[in-house]
Amino acid sequence: MELNRRQFNVSLLASLAAATTLPRAAGATATSAAPGPDLWLNRLTFGATADARADFTARGLPGWLDDQLTRPASDASLRALLADARLQIAYEAGNDENGHSWPALDEKRPLTALQADPATQTRLVDWSQGMDFGERIRPANEVIAASLLRAVHAPAQLREVMTQFWHDHFNVNAVKDEFTAAFFPSHDAALRDHALGNFRTLLDQVARQPAMLYYLNNADSRASPANENYARELLELHTLGAQSYLNDRYSLWSDVPGATDGLAQGYLDLDVYEVARAFTGWSVGDGRYVSEGNDAPRTGRFHYVEAWHDPYQKRILGVEFPPNAAAMADGDQVLDLLATHPATARFIALKLARRLLSDTPGEALTDHLAQVFLAQAAAPDQIAQVIRALVLHPDFAATPPAKIRRPFEFLAAFYRASGARITGTTNSQQWQMMRAGWRQHEYPVPTGHPDTLEKWTGATALNRLVDFALYGHDDWFGVASIDLAAMTEGESTGQFLDRWSSRFGSVGLAPAMGLDPAQPAAAFGDEERHGAAAAAMAFAALTPQFLLR
Repeated sequence: MELNRRQFNVSLLASLAAATTLPRAAGATATSAAPGPDLWLNRLTFGATADARADFTARGLPGWLDDQLTRPASDASLRALLADARLQIAYEAGNDENGHSWPALDEKRPLTALQADPATQTRLVDWSQGMDFGERIRPANEVIAASLLRAVHAPAQLREVMTQFWHDHFNVNAVKDEFTAAFFPSHDAALRDHALGNFRTLLDQVARQPAMLYYLNNADSRASPANENYARELLELHTLGAQSYLNDRYSLWSDVPGATDGLAQGYLDLDVYEVARAFTGWSVGDGRYVSEGNDAPRTGRFHYVEAWHDPYQKRILGVEFPPNAAAMADGDQVLDLLATHPATARFIALKLARRLLSDTPGEALTDHLAQVFLAQAAAPDQIAQVIRALVLHPDFAATPPAKIRRPFEFLAAFYRASGARITGTTNSQQWQMMRAGWRQHEYPVPTGHPDTLEKWTGATALNRLVDFALYGHDDWFGVASIDLAAMTEGESTGQFLDRWSSRFGSVGLAPAMGLDPAQPAAAFGDEERHGAAAAAMAFAALTPQFLLR
């Protein structure tokens, strides 16, 4: 009853060719019929499940959407799962150049850094204290471990989808160094808390996160000269977008359309330099040396160093900033300008539509979402209102599934569909996903992961999805737990395989797998039934109906 890899690949090709003729399980979406729950669930959650379909059907789209847009970031069931989770930490005995030493360690610990006071994490960036580097980056690894568990099990699915969206939008490589790693849980929490809230508030929270301040080097930025890294990414990636970079067209600020009228339509390198000056002194309370006899407090939070700030006049996007403004006023005014700029509205609207709907959303839809973004700029649920406008727009239901599930999304959807519980203790999924090109919270450049079909349909990425589908439930994969050999009394092989594959929207796979559907499932041992169930689910998971959302 067990198929080898070659047999599986041959059978898979045959099943893909026949995918449009295979019977579909109840709740699965067919593009030729009126959209069912899966169309919405696969775009707005990490994957449809039987329970999610039932909830969607009972509430209807408006009720289900209202519920998801207002759910808190956590609930008792998710908190219990996170409290029970364990992550292994192991290292050899070692010592450092300061004479500190530590013993070897190999243990499974709870995810305590997720809720830790950032002040307690400052010890991890203090090299006067000896410890293995694994201890220093432990908080980042805990967030990585929690991310898959949350994606699979969190009831607030839309918030989790949007948290991942903002992680790519405001990308921070969590393991760039011990500084980003130690304070990464706070960055993750800020994105989750404000994922459906107000964009200006979210932008402010991100600008003040130690992980971001470290990652883009603003923690050390001071007058003469200011560090430009954060300023450039703030304009190019976080707000106005690269399409608003006009340095190839204009040399003088006054030449940029709109600049002399009070707000430039785009930005130049000159604006980058001025924005960098506005954020000088935005630093971190990590005990750092500020000046003679003056160290920053060890709060593990944002800390403003007034002595490092450039107080002189500035001109940004054609707007004059007076000299000697109040503490942090320059940076706050920059964020005010950017959060309400029409280019920001369109950039965010386009990215949201691209993430949740299509690689190429229509111009009219993007314009509509940008208008909602601007009209609701002061609303505490601004982002939720933009998402509501997207989901209720006619284009949303009329657009057939064409977004491929990226590796993290595929793995989460795979486990949600199968009903497996995330039980991994080693973050082995991270290595598996890296082989497919996905680096959860470790993407090395500020752009975040790409979000178009062609970036994820190469042979390497697709072959890894085959691995996920075939082996994701095996013990050696080390991620999830489920009893695939379990069967009901008198169940035939066909019934057994249909029961498992129907979770992914397909039935009738036994003949395609070369198996007799009438044969009793009890004729096979546990290992063979496990292998057959895994293969049947893999067949279903690797059809276009599951790969695309």
